[in-house]
Amino acid sequence: MKVKIECDSPLIQKTLEYFLKDYIDEKGVTITDNPEKEGILIGKDIIKPFTKTTLLLQLEKLIGNQTTFEEALNDLCEEFKQKLKNLIKEYYGKR
Repeated sequence: MKVKIECDSPLIQKTLEYFLKDYIDEKGVTITDNPEKEGILIGKDIIKPFTKTTLLLQLEKLIGNQTTFEEALNDLCEEFKQKLKNLIKEYYGKR
């Protein structure tokens, strides 16, 4: 999956860039929050609010399943690992 991000909102722009950093390509499908631009529209095609996982699932439905199972599994494992690290830091930081 290849996407290009062109949002008017800096917050949505940065969030999408962070979530989709492995998929950004200038020749990809445009994701935008501006209804006057051509492409996948945030708020209409992509339902807000979204997490990285729900965003990827919605994009797979819209663009097609170009992400391999292994890539999707790796993304979920990385997200889980980060959440687990944060939980451990919070737990042991309170002692």
